[in-house]
Amino acid sequence: MSGYDIYKKALLRLGYNSSGINDNKISMAKELINQVLNDLKLEEINEMSSKIKASKSHLEAVCCGLAMLLSLSEGDSAKNQLFCDLYNAKRAAILSEISLIEDKLPIAGSGDE
Repeated sequence: MSGYDIYKKALLRLGYNSSGINDNKISMAKELINQVLNDLKLEEINEMSSKIKASKSHLEAVCCGLAMLLSLSEGDSAKNQLFCDLYNAKRAAILSEISLIEDKLPIAGSGDE
């Protein structure tokens, strides 16, 4: 999914009109997407057409996070509260994922001791 796809999906969920998209809004959306990606410990994008390298659950969280920030910038407090709750729940689930921990003995002389 690209930055544009996330942006359009967030606008659709918010019920906002996507016909007035201009360069300023695209630039703002890219910055907001990168804020969410950074918060979720994901790689930021350079262009809105760049593919976001993440799982489906991560992309869903990015979309909710972007919707949260867009509604905040519009002063839409009711929608902001809804997407804030959704994003925080999805964020907590993602950040609580436990990575695989390997058990291994150090090799003598390798500096892993």
